[in-house]
Amino acid sequence: MKRLKLLFVLLVALMATSAKAESVQFLVLDLSDGSQTVVALADQPVITCQNGELKVTVAGEERVSALLSAVRQYRFSATPTSIQSLKQIPTSRQALGHVYIANAQEGETVRVFTIDGRQVAQQRIAADGTADIDLTVLGKGLFIVKSKTTSIKVINK
Repeated sequence: MKRLKLLFVLLVALMATSAKAESVQFLVLDLSDGSQTVVALADQPVITCQNGELKVTVAGEERVSALLSAVRQYRFSATPTSIQSLKQIPTSRQALGHVYIANAQEGETVRVFTIDGRQVAQQRIAADGTADIDLTVLGKGLFIVKSKTTSIKVINK
């Protein structure tokens, strides 16, 4: 079912973007082994999915053959490289009993856990991508501050 969803999404997106060929010109596949494959939409790629394998063929030549589970990410892009899609990496710093987070995704939930796994606080990232987590209200101890993408250990003295 997951394979069919991926294939369906790829095909619908390919059809939707073909009308906008001047802005979206490439299909970019990032695989779990770290490799990246770029296929020009102007080449009219044929995308198939059989037996858990994704294949992209252009003019009868196979460009990509990978297990669906190995496809880490796919996107449609105006440029053949992912340089334009670089974004700032979330950062954190600690000072005076606070953990300050910057460059995070708006609305993401940051949770604070005790060392024994109990959640003792949570906060959403603000619209500007920041959060100020006040650990002074939690008392002394070792805490784990965890988001969707990051996890840090903090000692509150």
